[in-house]
Amino acid sequence: MLVPLLLQYLETLSGLVDSNLNCGPVLTWMELDNHGRRLLLSEEASLNIPAVAAAHVIKRYTAQAPDELSFEVGDIVSVIDMPPTEDRSWWRGKRGFQVGFFPSECVELFTERPGPGLKADADGPPCGIPAPQGISSLTSAVPRPRGKLAGLLRTFMRSRPSRQRLRQRGILRQRVFGCDLGEHLSNSGQDVPQVLRCCSEFIEAHGVVDGIYRLSGVSSNIQRLRHEFDSERIPELSGPAFLQDIHSVSSLCKLYFRELPNPLLTYQLYGKFSEAMSVPGEEERLVRVHDVIQQLPPPHYR
Repeated sequence: MLVPLLLQYLETLSGLVDSNLNCGPVLTWMELDNHGRRLLLSEEASLNIPAVAAAHVIKRYTAQAPDELSFEVGDIVSVIDMPPTEDRSWWRGKRGFQVGFFPSECVELFTERPGPGLKADADGPPCGIPAPQGISSLTSAVPRPRGKLAGLLRTFMRSRPSRQRLRQRGILRQRVFGCDLGEHLSNSGQDVPQVLRCCSEFIEAHGVVDGIYRLSGVSSNIQRLRHEFDSERIPELSGPAFLQDIHSVSSLCKLYFRELPNPLLTYQLYGKFSEAMSVPGEEERLVRVHDVIQQLPPPHYR
């Protein structure tokens, strides 16, 4: 069943292309060699990575995993990845046509141009390299870390730019929805969030209708408004789309309060508000609630 279908496909394909399509491009496209074996393109890609340093081996090491290098004293290794000083456990490099990890304590970086007596295929320690102290030092077991890539990942994480630098470059935008109220006001320099100010002014002008905060607006309009405010843009609320769907603006206000990490009345004062609301007398209840409101943080109190 599969063979006739494949033959028909190849026959149709051969009628569409010219004679430039030979075995070479087809095997490359299928990632196979001329014997049908799969090509390891990932290793070839690693082999083409430029080296950041060169080192000579001062301690013999035998690979204990498929992704490690084996070398003898005096071999030359090209270092590809080299974590900072505090993470000098494992490096990655090239030796000949092999790419892999190796313990950094087994090699020594070249600080100068090597002398004429230093060769990569020398049988013993090259000139200028301290000889090992004994056979045990050549075959001593090297402790394996929890992960060879841990140092490389830590280097990448430390090299990331700070949030402040990303904001200055305009790459990272300050969140509006889902951001702490105090943090948002501190970063924006406002007394009241812009989204609440614009929505409240619009509702006071056009939203005096029944169930303004009870009914929900059109979901697409709500998401469009949210995207505009998250992009630090003020949408045109006086357009016909929002004048005909006033409830989408009120729903946006409810969405903002709902996504606050710390609610407007704060988790810390939730118990005091509950106690104040349980007071039997109405006048006493108002006094107790007013006292608790005075304890709110300034961003929440405003």
